[in-house]
Amino acid sequence: MTDAVRGLETMARFVGAANVDRGRDYLEALDPEFHRHVVEFVYGEIYSGEILEQKTRALCTVAMLAVLDQQLQLGVYVRSARRQGASEEEIREVLRQAAVYAGFPSAWNALATMRSALADFEEAT
Repeated sequence: MTDAVRGLETMARFVGAANVDRGRDYLEALDPEFHRHVVEFVYGEIYSGEILEQKTRALCTVAMLAVLDQQLQLGVYVRSARRQGASEEEIREVLRQAAVYAGFPSAWNALATMRSALADFEEAT
């Protein structure tokens, strides 16, 4: 299996199959080479790794994006964490812990992003 094929399968698990085409179209319009790197490297090599369980990988991503104050991507990966079986309470706990390292304003923003991202999650899965 190529990195591109594995990447698309993994991408579907994390962002939801219904969102893959929209995400790919967005990335392709943004930058075709960047799109290739995201599919083949990010999803095809890193996110498809076998050491971490998908839920753990998604929660790690939530923590890192919260600490980096990357709200746009955080909303996407909060939903990804839910798709991988993380509960809302587990995500909240990760974001509370992020406050220790990123500060309370970053955690506050992250919790607000989480609430917004999950407001219509059931309909969007």
